[in-house]
Amino acid sequence: MNHRFHTPLSVYRTESKRDDDDLFDDRKSGKVTDVKCFVVKTQTEAKADSKPVMYIVKKTIGIPKQADVKLSDEVVLLGRRYLVIDSIPRRYWRELLVTCEVKGNDHA
Repeated sequence: MNHRFHTPLSVYRTESKRDDDDLFDDRKSGKVTDVKCFVVKTQTEAKADSKPVMYIVKKTIGIPKQADVKLSDEVVLLGRRYLVIDSIPRRYWRELLVTCEVKGNDHA
């Protein structure tokens, strides 16, 4: 199987840091790395109980095995931000499961 790693993927790591008064967590998002990836599968589900309708987009993305990506990192693929929910090592590459919510418009 010939995998083509052409699509750019940016990886962001969100860290929480206490402020001076130790009251609030400041969530800072710092860019970790850029990697090349390929999209294996895309799945879309509708959450019809909410108005407007929300769509849950799940993608399976292949990345190089040595890439520095952890669970709960955020990745930006083609302008959309996804949350990494699972990472499965394969023989020559690693498979990421990512998800995001997208607002849809209700034409009913």
